[in-house]
Amino acid sequence: MRICHVIGSIDPANGGPSTVIGRIASAQAGLGLDVHLLGACSAAREAVSREALARVPGIERVTLHLMTDPPSRVRRLLASHFGPAFDAVPEPDIAHLHGVWDSPLLRVSARCRARKIPCLIRPAGMLDFWSLKQKAMKKKVSMALFHRRMLRGASVIHALNPHERDAVSALRLGTRIEIIPNGVFLSDIERVTEEGLFRSKFPALGDAPFVLFLSRLHFKKGLDILAEAWTRVAREHPEARLVVAGPREDNSIDAFDRVIGEAGLTRSVVQTGPVYGAEKAAAYRECACFVLPSRQEGFSLAITEALGFGAAAVVTRDCHFPEITEVGAGIETALDAGEVATAVSRMLVDPAFRASCGAAGAALVRERFTWPAVARRTLEVYRSLAPGAR
Repeated sequence: MRICHVIGSIDPANGGPSTVIGRIASAQAGLGLDVHLLGACSAAREAVSREALARVPGIERVTLHLMTDPPSRVRRLLASHFGPAFDAVPEPDIAHLHGVWDSPLLRVSARCRARKIPCLIRPAGMLDFWSLKQKAMKKKVSMALFHRRMLRGASVIHALNPHERDAVSALRLGTRIEIIPNGVFLSDIERVTEEGLFRSKFPALGDAPFVLFLSRLHFKKGLDILAEAWTRVAREHPEARLVVAGPREDNSIDAFDRVIGEAGLTRSVVQTGPVYGAEKAAAYRECACFVLPSRQEGFSLAITEALGFGAAAVVTRDCHFPEITEVGAGIETALDAGEVATAVSRMLVDPAFRASCGAAGAALVRERFTWPAVARRTLEVYRSLAPGAR
């Protein structure tokens, strides 16, 4: 069976979909499928994007069709290069599209309808109730003109969790919906890292316990809530440190810095920029707990990775990861700085509790959220759409 995964941008700075696509493709190739990946990035980000893909375990089993975006903004918006590029891929049995609003997906979905290729669309949280309220008028117009047809023409909408399924159902598309989560590679979370690697890289941490925020630096991720929560935590635990790791996407980090600075807590916060590979693994392993006070998540890779590495988690219920409470892997809170602060403080003062949370989270990920398990679930769906493919 030949699968073609398609995404508008493979740049890891764009968040989850760009990170997921290589991993799900690699895991499927590990099952013996003939897997192709079609995507693009800007010339300035090509090296970084290719390096990110190269870090995916088993990516050499996937045939990559990577393009450099044209310099013209109009040409990028039209995405006329994506149609011929998709046509050049050997005839796929299934196309799996990642995202919603990117114009390349409109091009490829139209090709799929014309060529009668079954197509899955993975919105990755972009059709969530909260997400649709952001730039709402623009999205309503786009949905009416283009994207409703694309979504209704899909064979399956690939939802990440029951909350996303309900959000997609509310759009009344009439398209079949299947829930398939994200995962991790066990080889990633079992990799050996030098003891104290993260602290040695960022000596300002010293021996202090640190709380880890690792995500894109964007309003959605709740940096404003984190700042207010940290002013409360730091008053009770002046020895603790907060690590803020991730690529900048908007001005949210500037507002965060102002709150932290006005509270006189600048020295208690360590900003690292994006971290990858062994550094990221060490951050998860060495932190006292992981925190993500997000306003919305589909199926957060950062949370899944943190749990897999055995980090106790403090997340908002808006992350839609109820398994954390179900198995005792951490604490879910409201979108409220006070609740986040109380949960983080408990992690800092109760090492037995956070160790129990860490063990429960690691077991959860190993049992339910690995990429090979995700790949097997996608294969079940693919076979229902293309029963004649082998």
